[in-house]
Amino acid sequence: MLSLDLKSNYLILIFLFCSILGLILIYIAAINLEPTQIELKNINPELVGRSVSTKGEIVYRRTHDAGHLFLTISDDDTKIAVPLFAGYLNTLKEVGLTEDDFLEGVKISVSGLVDEYQGQLQIIPRRVIDVKILSD
Repeated sequence: MLSLDLKSNYLILIFLFCSILGLILIYIAAINLEPTQIELKNINPELVGRSVSTKGEIVYRRTHDAGHLFLTISDDDTKIAVPLFAGYLNTLKEVGLTEDDFLEGVKISVSGLVDEYQGQLQIIPRRVIDVKILSD
């Protein structure tokens, strides 16, 4: 009876170790995933939920009373929304970017998750390095 309890405890420890190791490996894989580099015209609803990286020119800009900044970028043929929520805009200050840097005509690169809001595709940046002003 005693040896059965030891075997059970041993198996529980093995399962616990494997579970923790698996979670660590998933975490490492998740933080090292690079977004797929894609042209703006190739972003479609099938990419919703996927991480992409693209670039375009700001063709529309609107501020919200809550501190959000809503951009639309274009490559002449395709338009995609890029919402910069207030909390995210505050983190951009760490790299020296402010709301005033995002003017119509400015070219940017953006990485983030493709989402759909009210029938329009959008790219939602998550990290401070996900939005960059491009010099032309």
